Amino acid sequence: MPLYLCRWPNGDCSFVWATTKGEAVELLDETANAEGCPLTRVQDFMVHFRLTDTGQLEFEEYGEVTEDALFGTAYPVLDKALLDAPRDEQSGQPTADGVEMIRAAVDQERERVKPKKVAEPQTELGRRIKSQTDAPTRIIDRTVRKVGKEKLEQFRGHGKPH
Repeated sequence: MPLYLCRWPNGDCSFVWATTKGEAVELLDETANAEGCPLTRVQDFMVHFRLTDTGQLEFEEYGEVTEDALFGTAYPVLDKALLDAPRDEQSGQPTADGVEMIRAAVDQERERVKPKKVAEPQTELGRRIKSQTDAPTRIIDRTVRKVGKEKLEQFRGHGKPH
């Protein structure tokens, strides 16, 4: 099953396993509506968490290939700033100018990605539901079809059928 990277417009990112991009959007709806957000298939993925003394898992690091792919794909402006930022010769940490360069890149990344226009639900009822819930169109259309089918199957008209 493919792993997808979702790059949210605010700069956040999520990973999800799904059979298709449509299914990925549905699964990501647990966080927010991912319709129109860039979804990229990820080939290599490794992440390491550290178990704390209080029983929590804390992010420790990405695998090298994962980090390169993540920043190169989802954060190209920040990736360049992290590489180009001036650093202190002894500590290797960014200088004050380097920190400012990185902060500016983060601000650019938070503004860089804009959601693409997505298809509207197929029915007026679906469009009303979407305006109230902001659920993905795919979920709304499927739900409206399912409920409509159930209602039609239960319908018992008056008189003879034509």
